[in-house]
Amino acid sequence: MPEKRETFPYDAEEARLDVELTRQELGETAEALAKKMKTTAQTTQRVALSTGAAVGAVVLAIVLIRKFAGR
Repeated sequence: MPEKRETFPYDAEEARLDVELTRQELGETAEALAKKMKTTAQTTQRVALSTGAAVGAVVLAIVLIRKFAGR
């Protein structure tokens, strides 16, 4: 009877199983990263829009103050 090797994989079937499990794990990792990137992009967009709105409000206030102060 041949002696089993001490290293993984022991045979071709275990190697195929390992490859499949690794593919599944990589797929899950890629999905999690994509979700995190999407969330980060949405947050960045919200911050940019809020900042733009705030700057616009300040500019409008300055214009109105100058217009009414000049009367």
